[in-house]
Amino acid sequence: MGAPALSRPDTDHRRGMVMWVLGASVYLVAVFHRTSLSVVSGLAEQRFGIGPAELSMFTVQQLLVAAGLQLPAGLLVDRFGPRRTLTAALVLMAVGQTGFALIADFPLGLVARALLGFGDALTFVSVLRLTTSWCREKRIALLVQLTAVLGMAGNLLSTAPLHLLLADLGWTPTFLGTAALTAVLGCLIYGTVRDSPVPVPVSTQPSERLRGVVADLAAVWRVPGTRLGFWMHFTSTFSFMAFSLLWGFPFLTRGQGMSPAAASQVLALLVVANMVAGLVFGQLAASSRRTRVPVNAVTIVVVAALWAAVLWWPGPAPYPLVVALVVGLGTCGPASMLGVDVARTANPPEKAATAAATANVGGSIGALVAVGVVGVGLALLDHLAVATATAYTIAFTAQWSLFLVGGTQIVRYWRITRSARPTGRLP
Repeated sequence: MGAPALSRPDTDHRRGMVMWVLGASVYLVAVFHRTSLSVVSGLAEQRFGIGPAELSMFTVQQLLVAAGLQLPAGLLVDRFGPRRTLTAALVLMAVGQTGFALIADFPLGLVARALLGFGDALTFVSVLRLTTSWCREKRIALLVQLTAVLGMAGNLLSTAPLHLLLADLGWTPTFLGTAALTAVLGCLIYGTVRDSPVPVPVSTQPSERLRGVVADLAAVWRVPGTRLGFWMHFTSTFSFMAFSLLWGFPFLTRGQGMSPAAASQVLALLVVANMVAGLVFGQLAASSRRTRVPVNAVTIVVVAALWAAVLWWPGPAPYPLVVALVVGLGTCGPASMLGVDVARTANPPEKAATAAATANVGGSIGALVAVGVVGVGLALLDHLAVATATAYTIAFTAQWSLFLVGGTQIVRYWRITRSARPTGRLP
């Protein structure tokens, strides 16, 4: 079990909740920037003069950066504190979104999205560390899910509201406005957030820091619960992220024949389902840690089955079945947060950000592979003159290999952690 939180006065508790709200607002902004490309995919193809394969590179680039920086991000947060890393994240995202608003050149557009990925990578682990430092242990699992819920509010803003803004204002004013709001939030975070109720001294010796980094990474990865959280996050994240980040809108319009307006409404259901599931899963995790792995596993199985039903339906799937798939995908975000919580509680509190970042790497890698596989598959099938709807069916069916790999690893490490319970932390 994790170490009990220190007893704090009610004033510190209230301040802690304020700190969490401020941190979670940064995550909301990060998710908005992360998912904004999905609803503007058609406009992006026109603006940059690219096709599906090149379009997927925007998201692949962003995910590559996010995946590559997850572990360094966790170490930076544990080293410098969430106030500095949250501020840096907002600065990077503001600069990246400004570039994306002004640039019409594909290679430079990739650089702008990479900056968004840099900022995104720093965000969630910073919020988790801030929450762990300020809030009571019994509330942390629920607050992690509520952070994800607020993140999905950012996803919601990137669907129909963003679509309306783009239609009314156009590409450049819309994205410049979101960049300006991001910069304003950065000033607020830097001026108000504090890392913890009590300042924590850190090492300033480079050699000591390097030895500590290597030792922390090795110690965190040796814990079976960390690996379990990694694969839980991988398997419950990749399909949801590929759908919400890039391929959801094209799949609904080109693969299922929906109108753009109807597709935007269905994507909004994805976000609503995510928010509702976050509240439910958070309460379950807060009441009993033993529910986390089963809830995650059931979510994965249900979503895989819904994908099979939609993809293998002769012709466009019935609208209720597509809605069921989208709702199921909406539960994947909260399910993946259970993996982060498993990794967090399997490690000492001072390694919370590093453990969470390690689990997050799993989701980033899975999303990266899924986005790339679908994009490359669509490009190849288009070259072979395969009908559009059939091409989407074939490309999305490739996800099943990831479900099988991830599911196998979850079962493996769950068995290991269950056998290690008498001498270790609960998974």
